[in-house]
Amino acid sequence: MKSSNYTDGLKQEKRSSSPYYEVNGGKPLKGSVEVPGAKNAALPALVAASLTEEKVTLHQVPTHLNDVKLLTSLLEDIGVEIVSQGEGTITVQKKAWKDAGLNREKASKIRHSLLLLGGSARWEEPLFLPVPGGCNIGSRKHDLHTLALGTLGHQAEETDEGIVFTPSPSKQDEEISFHYPTFGGTLNVMFAAAVRSGTRTVLKNAAVNPEVIDVMKLMNKMGAKISWAEDDLNTMIIDGVQDLHGASHDVIGDRIIVSTLISAVGAAKGKVRIYNASTQFLQNEVRVWREAGLSIEDSEENYLDVEWKQPLKAISIETSAYPGFHTDIQPLHGVMMARADGETSIKETILDGRFQYVWELNKLGASGSVKDGGFLCVNGAKGQIASFMGTKEWRGSEDLVARDIRGGAAVVIGALAAEGKSIITNVYQVERGYQDLAQLFQKIGGDIERKA
Repeated sequence: MKSSNYTDGLKQEKRSSSPYYEVNGGKPLKGSVEVPGAKNAALPALVAASLTEEKVTLHQVPTHLNDVKLLTSLLEDIGVEIVSQGEGTITVQKKAWKDAGLNREKASKIRHSLLLLGGSARWEEPLFLPVPGGCNIGSRKHDLHTLALGTLGHQAEETDEGIVFTPSPSKQDEEISFHYPTFGGTLNVMFAAAVRSGTRTVLKNAAVNPEVIDVMKLMNKMGAKISWAEDDLNTMIIDGVQDLHGASHDVIGDRIIVSTLISAVGAAKGKVRIYNASTQFLQNEVRVWREAGLSIEDSEENYLDVEWKQPLKAISIETSAYPGFHTDIQPLHGVMMARADGETSIKETILDGRFQYVWELNKLGASGSVKDGGFLCVNGAKGQIASFMGTKEWRGSEDLVARDIRGGAAVVIGALAAEGKSIITNVYQVERGYQDLAQLFQKIGGDIERKA
């Protein structure tokens, strides 16, 4: 039988080969922090900025994010020049758009590589896109992207190796209707249709996420004509123009990071001020958290005051497309509810596989379970429902794993709430969506350190 020292040695050897977080939890959070630009607005903004040959300047870009680095590298491989102008500011200028054989490993690590299809449609250049990647949170299909581009005249054929894109733009008005308001699919239609000069593209059931609206604002600054139908705010109208031009744009603040900070206060207790933040794009989530008993005060000066004043009560939720409860924010709600009074039910309708964090929280002392929900998610896979019976006595664990971006953040928050020392590995996943999660929590008193 191996000794505990031997086992501990193996764990330490495994940790030493890759970065990990060390957390000493059980301490209320306090202080203030500023939220950076939104990852899910910055990534499509990079592609949107490459739809013109003129220079586009983007501010508040989270340039240190792994996903931003990956997409930047893929765009540079195609022929786009991206230059840092200082912290958070970059210039983007398309010099060429050629399929130079995209790196399979890069593309397989990021789902936003799908947006290169829209860029290829705009420049009428063929592209082979290796199978896009991202978080392992269930089946994430590409059919809405390929079908929409097909309606616009292009050919996008899926193979086991990736997507073969052949441009052949339609020269007439087109109408596209999504059965689900897909975020990436909406963006690809915007990119592909913006310069279909003299034509109108009507996109029904378009995504209305704040990040989509932010990219729309950028593209309209560049000369695009994209608007919402007066009688249906889910119908987008794209009147094709001859060309686009340069512009300057500030990427909106990251509502998921705002939610992460709110969740940390709700789970670990404390009082925190969050700058570059408002409840405008989190109205459904904030309503739920206020009902649970968390104090969230909105300032006209673009900051939030969040305070834990009393034990939270369990509030069940169901995820849905914006403005419903965001699937990315669901794990952040889950970690709060795992410590709330009563039983919480969380129905995930968008993606299967989003409850991997439940088992990690159970290592800390949560009482969570996952069951078949008897329904199909939007992606066509079997849906699941998680349940938490709130518990308070949490102890640190040195065997925690970040399985995906937001679930991983929930696990880190759980470690901040638990008494004692915790170790979280596989932090690469978390750092795809957070520039420096350890530093973010350090600014509000979290005892957390990133170690390599």
